[in-house]
Amino acid sequence: MYFFTTSRGLSTILLSGNITTYPTLCAKITASFSVLSDTINAVKSILQSKKRTDITKVISQLQKYEGEKLNMTAALHLEKLRLRNSEVDKAISIGGNSNDSSGKEEGHDDKTAQLLRDGIQTLEGKISKVIESINEVLEELRCIAVDETE
Repeated sequence: MYFFTTSRGLSTILLSGNITTYPTLCAKITASFSVLSDTINAVKSILQSKKRTDITKVISQLQKYEGEKLNMTAALHLEKLRLRNSEVDKAISIGGNSNDSSGKEEGHDDKTAQLLRDGIQTLEGKISKVIESINEVLEELRCIAVDETE
């Protein structure tokens, strides 16, 4: 959910060009994430007091993956912002005085943009794999819950 919300928010920001709203988006998401984290830690603490190490280990694994996803999502946002800035700078230089830019600089800009796109693609792939791992852990928790009800 966090990844979807932040990705949608970032897409809106990138489309509008209003990058100044990004810190506000991050603050809102961070506040929501903090409440969820506190809740999970409280549940984990209760389970630990009841000697349910099987469940607390799974929850710890889930938290580890969520932390990885959070870090990669932040890195993805930075790469997307860098790419957008690169594209805006290129558009300004093309729209401005094109006599000032040499073909060499334009080639450098294209290489930089391609590196950023490659980085974005790599991060998106890594995030997808972490999401798969999160889903596997959630399935494990579901199985534990089913076993408890039987």
